[in-house]
Amino acid sequence: MYQRLIKAELARTGFIGKYDARHIEAFMRLEYGCLDGLSESKFAAEVKICRECIDAGGIVSAEDLAKSYGL
Repeated sequence: MYQRLIKAELARTGFIGKYDARHIEAFMRLEYGCLDGLSESKFAAEVKICRECIDAGGIVSAEDLAKSYGL
């Protein structure tokens, strides 16, 4: 469910295909155990922050993090 929302946000901002939604979700889960309580604007802001984390840390680290969450 979250990955669908993340993909929609990536598409809205022109980043679809550049980032894996699993990676974004994994970074979001570092801060929030449950993503249900995020408002639409907060969710969008968090996706942006997570994109920046992936850019800074790299795809390999993002993939390792996603796997650690079973994504």
